[in-house]
Amino acid sequence: MKQYFLIGFLSFFLIVLLAIVFFLLWSFKANVQFIPQFMQDNMTQSVPTNNNPTWQEEIAKWTLKDYTPAAEQFSMHFEADTSDFKEKSKYYQLVINKYDIYSIFCLKQTLNFFNIDYFLLKSKDNPEIFLNTDNKTLIESIIEKLKDYKINAKAKEIWL
Repeated sequence: MKQYFLIGFLSFFLIVLLAIVFFLLWSFKANVQFIPQFMQDNMTQSVPTNNNPTWQEEIAKWTLKDYTPAAEQFSMHFEADTSDFKEKSKYYQLVINKYDIYSIFCLKQTLNFFNIDYFLLKSKDNPEIFLNTDNKTLIESIIEKLKDYKINAKAKEIWL
């Protein structure tokens, strides 16, 4: 019972609201020439007279010229703030011959055993291993340890 009463009340309210909207639209349609006072004031001020044309009208009256002005030499000089730049660091790239899951696992365990900072960069074909150390003997001992797992490795010195 309550549902029917609520639906009836809402539909009655909607019909009354639509009737008011249609009445207002009909009354404004009857007075099409109606322009509010503030709009009339703006319209009379914005209409330009022929005595004082706007800058857009002046530019539109200019004749078209078929030449291009010569360009002066233009140079700029920048002084970049290099105080935040760091010098390149020396890293070693470890090149290995096996790239299966077990070899990468052995490689990670070996590098963690020697407590060396490294990062692996995964590319399409094979991962790249970069070691952050300057100790050449440590690199050679890592290569020897990887030979125990039958992983052949080489170290290349790179600067990043």
